[in-house]
Amino acid sequence: MLSRVMYEQQLLEEIKGLSAHEMERLLKLVHLVREEFMKPKATVEAASIMSFAGCLSDLKAEDEAVFDQASARRSMFAERGQML
Repeated sequence: MLSRVMYEQQLLEEIKGLSAHEMERLLKLVHLVREEFMKPKATVEAASIMSFAGCLSDLKAEDEAVFDQASARRSMFAERGQML
């Protein structure tokens, strides 16, 4: 595995020949990758879960039954995504 310094050197070599416009676009891409793809997974899941806080307490009995059935079906396939 390469050290941090070696990665930094490789990155610098890659960007040396870029124009100012290309460097600006690359910087935007790096920011996007850091914001969208390198978030801690727990933070993303917690925010997603909290967006539904309180919704389930307002369900009617028949809606709750439909929700429970859907949850049961979804849990049957939970391990499927991990196998890929």
